[in-house]
Amino acid sequence: MSINETVLEMHYHRPLIDLIRETYGLGPTGNFNFFKYSPQHEVFLGFDQAFAKTELTDKEFFDQLKSSAMQNGYKLSSRFLAYFLQFKVVAELQRRQKKTPPQIKSRPHYRATLDTTKNDNTGFSQHELLYNLNQNQGAMVYYACPMIFEKAALYEVNVDLDGLRLVDLSSCPSDFSDNSKHYIYFDNTQSQPIWCSEPVEGKAINPQQFAERVVGQLKQTSPDESVKQVSELLLMMKENDNHAQDAFGQTGPKNFGLSAFADSLTIIRIDEILPEK
Repeated sequence: MSINETVLEMHYHRPLIDLIRETYGLGPTGNFNFFKYSPQHEVFLGFDQAFAKTELTDKEFFDQLKSSAMQNGYKLSSRFLAYFLQFKVVAELQRRQKKTPPQIKSRPHYRATLDTTKNDNTGFSQHELLYNLNQNQGAMVYYACPMIFEKAALYEVNVDLDGLRLVDLSSCPSDFSDNSKHYIYFDNTQSQPIWCSEPVEGKAINPQQFAERVVGQLKQTSPDESVKQVSELLLMMKENDNHAQDAFGQTGPKNFGLSAFADSLTIIRIDEILPEK
């Protein structure tokens, strides 16, 4: 098994979900679910607290969003939240290089390479898509940068979340649309990130802070508003599918909008029975 973005996402997903659930502190009547999109089958895969899997078509998932206030005769407070974690492989560097920012003083130091090469079909790089996505209301978009440098760490039963740095796209200075190489640097494994090639200090948080942000947004957003925010994000991505098909015809990128974010997108659903008035 090699260290790559997909493997890192799989390695960290379960402990992050568990951390969010624990931080929320659901009561005995509450339910916690999450959803991932599968481009291959064009369905949303839903997982309950026991991680039992269900498959929902686009229509079924949007119907669930619309009808989330009522289920099985009980009045539920159902809230949804979409977040995006794009995992990056972090390299450990022993020597300074030409593009090493002056803020970097340590040896070793660390670097993640951003995907800023424009896709021939879509005309956008991965970074441009994530940067633009972050401009939408309610979007939580981060580069997940794990300080893992040996494959053996991927087999550990107890995943160490302390070495995971989540870099906020809101702190990024640019969409880096110049088709040049750009990086995220770290002076040490716990330092704030440096966006490069023109060095700008960014903002990173740890998994516990991320879980608190997720829980805070879930609790501060009304059920109706949470449904609206997630629906609008998904519809925006579905519209990108249609634009791609219009531009490229049937040979264009299939489900470009959703598939472009399939690995990084997670949708959380929290259900709590409303107290009697």
